[in-house]
Amino acid sequence: MALHGGALALAFVSLPEFLRTKVVEQPVIPVELIEKAELGKVTSVPAAAPKPKPLPEKKPEPPAEKPPEPPKAEAKNEPEPKKEPPPVEPKKEPEPKKDPPKKDPVKKDPPKKPDDLDLDALAALIDKSKKDQQTGAPSDATEEAERARAAIGAGERLTVTEIDKMRAAVARCWNASAILGAPNPEALVVEIDIDLNRDGTLAGTPRVVNAIEISLSGNRFWKVAEQNAVRAVQACQPYDFFDPARYQEWRAFTLNFDPSIMAGF
Repeated sequence: MALHGGALALAFVSLPEFLRTKVVEQPVIPVELIEKAELGKVTSVPAAAPKPKPLPEKKPEPPAEKPPEPPKAEAKNEPEPKKEPPPVEPKKEPEPKKDPPKKDPVKKDPPKKPDDLDLDALAALIDKSKKDQQTGAPSDATEEAERARAAIGAGERLTVTEIDKMRAAVARCWNASAILGAPNPEALVVEIDIDLNRDGTLAGTPRVVNAIEISLSGNRFWKVAEQNAVRAVQACQPYDFFDPARYQEWRAFTLNFDPSIMAGF
């Protein structure tokens, strides 16, 4: 401290006068003098402590999950009270089957013995057959009528005279040459249904009864005979030779058209 005070006094004496007036008073800074020996004891100024590192921000903890609520116990359906089984009726023992009443055996009459042969009756039959044979064959007129009836096939309602007239009328319009050379011409019969008016004209188209049979046969001669028979019936009308008083008898009949008889084969 003494050294500092002497230095200050010396400064004031040696400085020129003009400088003294400009001296600005400085604030007195106290200085403490320390001996060398004591200087070694002075420790170094501790370094500034490092700034503490900022602590990591704590993340907010997620809210604790609530434990799931235990499932509500479902109300158990109470079991329905067991129904008591219906009382079992005791099985009835089957009644023993009664044997059907035995029928009395039917007594069969013993077979009748054949009567004794009546020789007188047998002799009479023999005599009768002999007499029939002696009568002879039918007359030519009867045979001709039967042939005409077979050819026309008009049935029992037409008289022999009506049959003859019908055959003659249809024969005029019949073309016999169409089936010349046909094998078995007697098999080419055509059945035709005919309906007549009171004046003898056709009441409708003649209908062939056995048309399907003719078509399925594949016989061309039979088909030609069918067509010619229908044409002949249509072309030869009117059939005015019938008795009008017997119209109900001849108004409808079937014509069995036999080419072998109609053509005289």
